[in-house]
Amino acid sequence: MNKCQWLICLSLAAAPAAAANVVNQDIYLAASIGAHEFADEAGGKFGIHLGGKNIFERGFMLGGELEFSKITNDDFEKRYSGDKEDYSLAANVPIGKRFELGGENAIDAYGLIGYSSLRVYSDTASERLDGVRWGAGVDGNFSNFLVGLRYTQGKLDSDLVGDYTEKNLSLQLGYRFQL
Repeated sequence: MNKCQWLICLSLAAAPAAAANVVNQDIYLAASIGAHEFADEAGGKFGIHLGGKNIFERGFMLGGELEFSKITNDDFEKRYSGDKEDYSLAANVPIGKRFELGGENAIDAYGLIGYSSLRVYSDTASERLDGVRWGAGVDGNFSNFLVGLRYTQGKLDSDLVGDYTEKNLSLQLGYRFQL
């Protein structure tokens, strides 16, 4: 079983047991813009996030998220003779705590673990780099809107090009549906 399958199985196994104690659920759709670094070269990242958070008694939070990001990295392209970063796909599991501020306002502070896949291509070949990612974030929830700041880092590897570190710092803006 590969790393991604292991992560999916773990999150799905925890869901039924946790669902009995859920106090509140949020589903959200967010866009992000941020700084991206790969192979020590800096670029930009624009993402779409679809996720959900289960909020338990005393504010404990467990969620799941899918992320698609378009990447621009001119420095990487110059350094690696025309190779380009294209996009990344990620599955994240945020675990943290919700702090209620009153009414429908709250702050979510969380760590996350996930799995990321990054596509790099040139004129003659395409390569996918995969690996585990981790990070932390904070989201402000205001009525049906959310504003968040998130840092992630991952170790990506492939058979052809070896191991590289990916780092991201993103600002998220989104809409949340409360169930």
